[in-house]
Amino acid sequence: MVQLVQLRSRIKAIETIKKITHAMRLISMSTHSRLKHKEEPLRTYKLTILALFNKLKKRAPDWHDPIFSPSLSEPNNLIILMGSSKGLCGSFNTALFNHFNLYLKENSIDLSTTTIVTVGKRAHSYIIEHKLGKKIIPLEELTSATLNPISHKLTEIIVKNPQPYSSVMVFSNFLKSFFIQKPETTVLVPLNQVNEKSLKIQQEEEGADNHSLEEYRWEQQPEDILEILVKQCLDAYLQHLLFQSLLAEHASRFLSMDNSTRNAQNLLEKTKLDYNKLRQTKITKELSELLGSY
Repeated sequence: MVQLVQLRSRIKAIETIKKITHAMRLISMSTHSRLKHKEEPLRTYKLTILALFNKLKKRAPDWHDPIFSPSLSEPNNLIILMGSSKGLCGSFNTALFNHFNLYLKENSIDLSTTTIVTVGKRAHSYIIEHKLGKKIIPLEELTSATLNPISHKLTEIIVKNPQPYSSVMVFSNFLKSFFIQKPETTVLVPLNQVNEKSLKIQQEEEGADNHSLEEYRWEQQPEDILEILVKQCLDAYLQHLLFQSLLAEHASRFLSMDNSTRNAQNLLEKTKLDYNKLRQTKITKELSELLGSY
């Protein structure tokens, strides 16, 4: 009788877990589908503003920005680590942190001169636990509502720092496909590396801005426009990286919760079978004892 009670309690617990994982699976899929519709406009905006910046920069070849083209003798690095604020998303954070450690080791980055900005509680907990960086700046939870405010804060951190950063690197996940999320490293400073990457993307992507500069009327000097435009380029790039990280997080959580729901269903069927077998055995035994008493 005790075994039946234990199995019955276990069945109820598994059913509860299955309901929770199924609900989280539906929420992740719904959020991912809603975000997916915003991906193309955001990418088009990023490519268009980068194309405009690159074309305008050709009109001012001597233009130099000390923030995005630093010439410092002493290193002053900034690392932006984009993790998740919630768990239950499979290997999303583990793969990112492994990639982060491998990159630091291969490139011999001195963390004693590095400021680390963490996006998400998981990234912040990881940096605190391993005691990395000379300074840690935590930002709030990344959601579709906080995406723009976080990108603006990151831009301000880079632009308004009293001493320009010698390099700015972003470690984040991107959605290679719905079933595959990969960590990547993006170098934002020096800016020439961003330009080379954006130019390559523009050549491969359809819909890139192919208009010439003669189609625009410029009231200010190219140098004055570039001072404003370069910050907008940085903000657009950060928005796209944050968006890709958020998109990959929900896809990873859906896959994790889908596997958990399937496992819970299989375990539930097996436990119910064991329960029915044990119950039938006890019924048969009681019937045998009753028949034997006559």
